[in-house]
Parts: sequence; C-alpha cells; structure tokens
Amino acid sequence: MECLGSGRVFRGCKTVSFPSPFRFHIAIGRIHKDSLSKSSRPPLFSLSSRGPKCCMVVKASAAESCTTADSKKKGFGDEDDYLRAGGSEIHFVQLQESKTMKQQAKIADKLPPIPSGNSLLDLVVVGCGPAGLSLAAESAKAGLSVGLVGPDLPFTNNYGVWEDEFKDLGLERCIEHVWRDTAVYLESDCPIQIGRAYGRVNRDALHTELVKRCFESGVTYLDCKVERTIESSDGHILVACESGAAIPCRLAIVASGAASGKLLKYELGGPKVTVQTAYGIEAEVENNPYDPNVMVFMDYRDYVKKKDKTIGSEVPSFLYAMPLSPTRVFFEETCLAARPTMPFDILKKRLMTRLETMGVHIVKVYEEEWSYIPVGGSLPNTAQKNLAFGAAASMVHPATGYSVVRSLSEAPNYASTIARMLKCSIQSPKVFPYDATKNISVQAWEALWPQERKRQRAFFLFGLELILQFDVNGVREFFDTFFRLPEWLWKGFLGSKLSSIDLVWFALYMFVIAPNGMRKLLIRHLLSDPSGATLMRTYLDL
Repeated sequence: MECLGSGRVFRGCKTVSFPSPFRFHIAIGRIHKDSLSKSSRPPLFSLSSRGPKCCMVVKASAAESCTTADSKKKGFGDEDDYLRAGGSEIHFVQLQESKTMKQQAKIADKLPPIPSGNSLLDLVVVGCGPAGLSLAAESAKAGLSVGLVGPDLPFTNNYGVWEDEFKDLGLERCIEHVWRDTAVYLESDCPIQIGRAYGRVNRDALHTELVKRCFESGVTYLDCKVERTIESSDGHILVACESGAAIPCRLAIVASGAASGKLLKYELGGPKVTVQTAYGIEAEVENNPYDPNVMVFMDYRDYVKKKDKTIGSEVPSFLYAMPLSPTRVFFEETCLAARPTMPFDILKKRLMTRLETMGVHIVKVYEEEWSYIPVGGSLPNTAQKNLAFGAAASMVHPATGYSVVRSLSEAPNYASTIARMLKCSIQSPKVFPYDATKNISVQAWEALWPQERKRQRAFFLFGLELILQFDVNGVREFFDTFFRLPEWLWKGFLGSKLSSIDLVWFALYMFVIAPNGMRKLLIRHLLSDPSGATLMRTYLDL
C-alpha cells in the first residue's frame, strides 16, 4: 500500500499559546496541558418502568438528575452544538449511547494502533460511527495513510433502510429482516401500499463489516476523544487528544456526529436546528394488529378518543412499526420534526396510549430506544482547514432524518477525491489540476458541497419548514399527495437522489395534484417564509 508522507517527521518541539484556561505545550506526538482536566461522559441514571419487565438494564448514578442545564452545556461549541448533542433531552441520548452491545467487538481489538512515533499521516478521521468508519476505510483503500480517532463505542441505534439501497452498497448481508412491502396509514384503516421492500439492519453485522474494511485497508486507530485540532507553521495539522497525544497529519476530517462544534465552525445566520425524536420499544405482545409481512413506515391514525394536553396533542407524531414475528414487534413513536424538541417522555406516553387504544398488550420489553436526530441548521464554514463528513457535515436529509445510506454511498467518491488532491499536491504540484490559489481543504469542501448540492439542500429545508407548520390533518394531506407522485419522484426524494431540476418537477407535480388548501399554503410559504427566499437565491446562485 502506498502511504503518502511516510517519510515526513515533525522535528523539534513546538509551543502554541491559547487563552486561559488552555495552554498546550506540544512535543513530538504528545501534548502536556497545564490546566485542562479530562472530561468523561456524564454519569447516567436508571429509569424505573411500570408494567412489563424490561430485559435491558442500564445502571447509572442519581447525580445526573441533579446536574444543572448550564453545567451540561460545558464542553460544547455553542448553544446550537448543545442542541445538536441532545439539548434538554441529552440524558436520554447518553442513555442510548451507554447501551452494552456484547456482539460488537472493540475497534481497538481489531485495528492496529496509530504509531506513537513522529510519522506524518495523510489523513486523520475523527469519529467511529458508520460515516467515520466507511470514510476511513475508503480513504486507506485509495492509498492514503489513515488514522481513525474517537471513543470506542458500539452502534446502539436501530437502523431501517430500503433494501435496494443497501444492496447497491454491497451490504445486503448486514440486513437481518426484510419486509417485501411497506405501508402508510394516514386517516383510514386502509393503508397506502408503497410497494418497496424495507429492511432492518443488523447493527452488530454492520459494525463488524465496517471495522473489517478498515482493517483490510490498513487503517490505524486510537481510542480517545479529540479535544481540538491545531494548525502548525508548516501547514500540517496536529490532532490534539484528551489523553495528551498529538497526531500530525496533512488533513483532518471530522465525522463525529452532529455535535461537532468544538472542532468545526458553521456558517453564521443559517437556518435553525430542528430535531427529530423517537421513543421505541422492542417487545413481545399480544393482539399485534399488523401484518408480519408488511413494515409500517408511518401510522398517523388517531390514537386517543379525547385530546389530552399532557401528551402534547398539538404536535403531530406517527407510529413506525417493524413486526419481527406475529408476537414480537419494534414500535417507535416518532416526531418527524419539531422546534422546540418533542420530549421523549411525551413520545413514550403517546406510544403507550396508542398501543392501549389499539388493544395491544405488552408482555415483555426487550429493549428501549431513544432516537435523537438533529436536522437542518447551518452548513459548515467552507473556509476552515478541517473537513467534515456525515452528520458533522450537515449531510442528514433535512426533511426525513436519513443519513447513514448517504454517508456510506458517498464515502468512496469523497475519499477518492481527497486522495487524488493530496497525491497531486505532493507529487506534481506544478500540474495540480485545481486552482493553485486555493488550498486542498477549500477544494475538498467544494467537492462535498458543490452548488448543486446546496440547491438540493435549500429545497429540503424549504420542505422542512413547511412540515413544521402542519397539524396532524395537514401532515396527512401532505403525505397523501406525496405518495401519489410518480414512484421515481418520491423514491428519489427520500433517497436524496433527485437533481435540483428534478426537484423543480417534484414541486410542480405536487402543486398540480395537491388540494386547493395546500396549494395556497405552498404559495404563501414560498413568498413569506425565509426558507422560500433562501431557496430562490440558492437556485439563482445569487
């Protein structure tokens, strides 16, 4: 394997000053911190549950419940970064992250360690989720010397995917259950049949496969949280870890999730962060109302006879259901988007009320899930040296919350682009095929977020702001119209595969077949909402 820069070393000792309380003394491969204590994940708390016995137990300290909101915000880049990390629901997010997944091996047991010497890596990828692992593997496969840095945490979320999209990625073996059809319930008991196979990802198998790809391509690893990155006088980057290690590299890519504000700068004055939340259980039940052969993508039917203010009935939510057998089902009450965030305790009350109304009796709970997905928000500032990928690069679909498939599908091309630029800049600087006045980071940002991608995102943000205005009847009307579109349009929308021109056709088609009330709302939204003005400016490239 070709390892660019394997003969480069950092010689001597560098001192970099920061405002109090940070002061780093950087030596070869190490950082000594005068007044920076290590931070660990906050202590978690245990949840008491009524009714069925829960088989997954998470022990935690009661001290977490006494932690003030201000102290929780410490360690985040700003208010938006704190919101992206979990905001007022951060204790549930941490509870989800703290789950033990015994079938997932530690990354440190599978990948060789990053050398402790003074070798210069071509690339350091920060973050060990699906985006980080896939990008690290593809970059090393493209011939770069790659180090992966981040906490050695398992995949704890349940992932659902369209089967055809995962097959295209060569990951069909990571799907553990497939439903040959998918249904949407809006108001009546007669569902809309989508006619597309849906799969549940085996998170253990996906983790194993991505770590295996990293091993086979030669990725090295350090189990540590990154504190910050520092640009040295020669233009290289030092990745400063909480352990005191400093890893020199040519480029650093942050793929550590949406809450990466300590390592990245985001554009000012951009759209507000919105959050999709979902509370789920996998349970053994009696009286399962759903066909085990059909996955329920959305069920927006009424689930209470009387409106109950204690469960926030004014903000729509729907049931997402995976019948794994006639008696075992994964149920998840989901708020597609809300600002402010829909709390998990309200979603849990809604789910239990819904299931009770449907006559479903829970016999045993195998697992609880708290899914927290920030959507929207600003794009990263493309003038910065650090790069980003996945949720850190705002690659989450603003209108659906989907991101894993996009990250996995774009990793090969993005890695190839970065490898080509690095090789050209080192081996043949005079024939470097990019504007010589721009540094590699700027060109890499342009490759990840070209104007075409920005137009697509502006369209999705426009749709997100529109959805936030709907009550449950408006949501039903919207999705009834959405799934009456030609299949290639709604499939492409959900998969982020429509070009900016295709999206114009999407909007025109929606407008033609929509009811009059929705047409008026669409026109008013385009002309009066800030997202409408942003959409038009971005499309016109102003």
